[in-house]
Amino acid sequence: MKKILTGLIFLLINFTCFSQTIKKLEHELSFYKSGEEWGNKKNIAYKLLDIDSLNARAINYLVEVYGRNNQKDSINFLFDRLTKENPNSPKPFLIRAQERNAHFARLTDTQQIKYLKEAYKLDSVNVEAIYSLGKLYYELFIKEFKTTKKKANLDYYSANAIKYFSTLCNQNERYKETLKFPLIQLANYNEDLNKKKLYESYKIQSSYFPISAFVDLPSDWQTNYSVNVIDFVSDSEFKVSGVESALFHINWYASHLNALDEPVLSDSLPAKVFRFTWLRTFHNPVVIGLENFNDTVTLYWKVCDGAGGYAPGKIIENKSKVLTIKEWNDFVVSVNSINFWNLPTTQSGILGTDGAQWILEGKELGKYHVVDRWSGGKIESVCLKLLDLTDLKIKQDDIY
Repeated sequence: MKKILTGLIFLLINFTCFSQTIKKLEHELSFYKSGEEWGNKKNIAYKLLDIDSLNARAINYLVEVYGRNNQKDSINFLFDRLTKENPNSPKPFLIRAQERNAHFARLTDTQQIKYLKEAYKLDSVNVEAIYSLGKLYYELFIKEFKTTKKKANLDYYSANAIKYFSTLCNQNERYKETLKFPLIQLANYNEDLNKKKLYESYKIQSSYFPISAFVDLPSDWQTNYSVNVIDFVSDSEFKVSGVESALFHINWYASHLNALDEPVLSDSLPAKVFRFTWLRTFHNPVVIGLENFNDTVTLYWKVCDGAGGYAPGKIIENKSKVLTIKEWNDFVVSVNSINFWNLPTTQSGILGTDGAQWILEGKELGKYHVVDRWSGGKIESVCLKLLDLTDLKIKQDDIY
């Protein structure tokens, strides 16, 4: 027994040292000292690969260095090594086909598809392989429509995009929430009314917010095949508001709400609720909720010890108090004064890199709405009213 215990301790120590070595080497690849020549850390990258043969940081570094120096043969040699060392893993093919590495390696669309199919062949349920194939075929469909509009190509690309997106939806229902957008568009192109109805019936909500609220597309997106619904960027407003952008924001906000131990606001429940989530880049995440259940009004607030632009941390304050129905009614008047229920969820324009996200949700029976603004905007006055109702003491300089 003593020998077994000693062996386990030895393994644990070795594993800890192993992990620390990887982190240290990854850190060394992530920065350059003053006067240090860019691209001279290939030895560190290869040392990382000797320890962790599929280390993404090391591979990405080497591909960029070789790509910038037009050393395509070195990239090929690198991936030949990785596939030989990991013959049953789809990861070398996935890393090779990633957009960033494909750019530096100057891969064609055909080459990217080839590597993704190799990954798919090795692991037929690999989400990254399936999604990447669907997205690449979808992007080729959009590109073809914008240029030559050859029907044979459009048919081929749309069929393959549908194939892989549908595979993912069948594999896991939560993907229906996001992939319904390109699938509806492609069904319209194919004039397949039954499939369109099927895709429109996808009503999954897998997180705190409905993705449809954060996706802001042109009104004709369903039949305008030049609109990339996945990566849509408005030319006139430079607003990124496609499916992936919406998913990024939802996942960010959800990670904080989850850490704050908040529920999903369901419009099927009778209580009336307003919730303000305040994510300041460098300050503690805050959530403030105002609930009215049969005229019993409760205000609560929670604070985590992390930062809104980074990891949320853990809850360090969780308090509540009872308010009067008059205070509730006064707040509702404020909400209505800014036309909250009709405000668009997202706002046009370029957002700042720092600042804060102010997310205000409202829920009644059969009714839900969310408004997301950078540094307050139209909802600032209402959110500050909620803040004033709490016992939180926030310095004026920390309100942004």
